[in-house]
Amino acid sequence: MFSTQLKERQMIVEKVLFNALKYKQPSHAYLFVGPKGSKMVETAILLAQSLVCKHANPWACEECDSCHRIKDGIFADLVMIDGSEKSIKKEDILHMQEQFSKTALESYGKKIYIIIGAENASSEALNSLLKFLEEPSGFDTYAILISEKPERLLETIVSRCQTLTFKAQDRETLMETLKEFDLEPYELHILTQMVNDKEELMELKDSDEFRQCLVHFGEFIDEYNKAPYLGELYLQNSVLKRKDPQSDRQRLTLFLNIGMMFFKDVLFKTNTTSSLWKNRMNQLPRQLKPLTAFTLFNESVHKISTNANLGLLIDALLYQLKEEEV
Repeated sequence: MFSTQLKERQMIVEKVLFNALKYKQPSHAYLFVGPKGSKMVETAILLAQSLVCKHANPWACEECDSCHRIKDGIFADLVMIDGSEKSIKKEDILHMQEQFSKTALESYGKKIYIIIGAENASSEALNSLLKFLEEPSGFDTYAILISEKPERLLETIVSRCQTLTFKAQDRETLMETLKEFDLEPYELHILTQMVNDKEELMELKDSDEFRQCLVHFGEFIDEYNKAPYLGELYLQNSVLKRKDPQSDRQRLTLFLNIGMMFFKDVLFKTNTTSSLWKNRMNQLPRQLKPLTAFTLFNESVHKISTNANLGLLIDALLYQLKEEEV
């Protein structure tokens, strides 16, 4: 049962929501804030289940028909908008508003919407969302916004939500989880910086995509250390496959996230027992500023979520890196 996991992993969040449900005083707008892997989406689904489950006590039973339909995304009065991989447009919010302007289709009478990656909404979408938060469609309308970067949201949106902060899982615990596996030390280090959840960590560990991106980034650094233009050529020719745009976006996002972790380690002079990665850190051109590189890689990850052209994005990234070296 996920409610049990939530109590173990996010004690404060669980207690706040438990009491709100127990005393039948749930907020009509929640903002879940926390790092990737902190189970915010699963918590949002559990909360949605608990609002309509006839067997709730006060958490949903997670086994009845309504609970299963909410989890499967086929509950008629639940709308989920996922901005984790692509930008949320104004039209997405307007479509949701249109659906909620109609009479509830389910017998429970409650309408619930969950917005994942709310920070990846356009300014027009955020303004439309703000208006909907100010003028919800009926008393039994509930909003659950999920954000890893709430600073990108409008302050007026944040002020209209009850914010619940999810904590990252202890990194030492995650590293203990992986000790039994034969992993290169720096690979383990990168993994536990990128993922804060045991299940996601295990999944990423076994991902061919992660290993390929780690190799690609290492080879990019090797070429860049020889000469910046060689690094540019490698990145332009090796990372994008130009066959499946969605796969390219996921691959480039993973590549850039690995880069962010690497440049952060260079910036803070993180010690590693991996001679290969230690050499890569020590041989970076002096002109390449790790803070600048980290910032540019971080900004590029955000631009991917706004559906930017990937080829132009890489060109802009490389150009800005080169400009900083002058």
